[in-house]
Amino acid sequence: MICSRPLFRSLSPLISTDLWPTVYKVSRARGQLRVSVMTEDTANLAAASMKFEANPNRSVLEIFPGPGQLTRSMYLAGANNIVTVENGDTFQSSLKKLEEESGGKIKNYNMNPLSDPFDDLLGFKINAIPDLVPQEWENIQSNVLLVGTIPNSTLGEKCLHDLLMASNEKMGIFKYGRVEMFMFMFKDAAKRLIAPPGTPSRNRVSVLAEAAAEMTQLMRPGAAHFHLPYDYELVHFIPHKVPKLDVSMEVFDFCLRSLFTNKSNPLNKVIKLLGPGAEILLKRLSFDHSIKIKHMTLEQLNEVALKFEQWPLRPTVLYDDMILHEHKKKR
Repeated sequence: MICSRPLFRSLSPLISTDLWPTVYKVSRARGQLRVSVMTEDTANLAAASMKFEANPNRSVLEIFPGPGQLTRSMYLAGANNIVTVENGDTFQSSLKKLEEESGGKIKNYNMNPLSDPFDDLLGFKINAIPDLVPQEWENIQSNVLLVGTIPNSTLGEKCLHDLLMASNEKMGIFKYGRVEMFMFMFKDAAKRLIAPPGTPSRNRVSVLAEAAAEMTQLMRPGAAHFHLPYDYELVHFIPHKVPKLDVSMEVFDFCLRSLFTNKSNPLNKVIKLLGPGAEILLKRLSFDHSIKIKHMTLEQLNEVALKFEQWPLRPTVLYDDMILHEHKKKR
């Protein structure tokens, strides 16, 4: 597949992929696995899927770019400006070189992508994309994409969770509209995201993803195309035009965290985790409450959360209760 590129743009290739294991040393420790797009072919195909030629004013906010192979391809494919967010020391020199060769069209910020940097980056404090303005939610945001390569770790899952929450709440980058996301992630993480009710992979992040966006699996080039060599795939997210939930995200996330601690048990056995006396909510539901949590649809979970939100005796400090349930699960 030949990718169209603006004729006036050029950037030096990154170092040979044979040298990546030596130059870009990253931890293989559990919980710290940082994977990056390595081969130029895969980076070019991914950039082509973003269709910059149809949106010449579209910029990119990229998290976890690594050395910048995908960054380079997006620039050559026509991205207006690219803001990278990367705090890995081993990648800084490569990103700095891209920044210099692009004349500032690529700009890296040495910040932790997990620290919710979007308000600082896009607000008055840094104003990394000066021409970015909010657009109506009815239309897909035409001036910015969110792109990333999610770590294969619990921190990576937290990153996805936070992005899906922000999309539902229209916070962070989503204050600017329905921002499309293109995320490379480990195949098992992608499988969990799209897992339908009743499948073993379905978890609370699956439900959040279903509530937040339409998802399409675009490409799975194989582990040899990544550093480290993990089997990653590219998933495209388009936030829903019409909200799928009737409750606040704080309440919905609390209900998911509570119920999915025992997803193989029926609802009528675990609803007590929502708080003392929560069994009273069962009689207010329109469906059979003997259904197992992992078989529940988004609509059914939304109904439980709505009844919980309307319950006068529900807990008011939800965050502390979430921590309590998660600590019990770890014991």
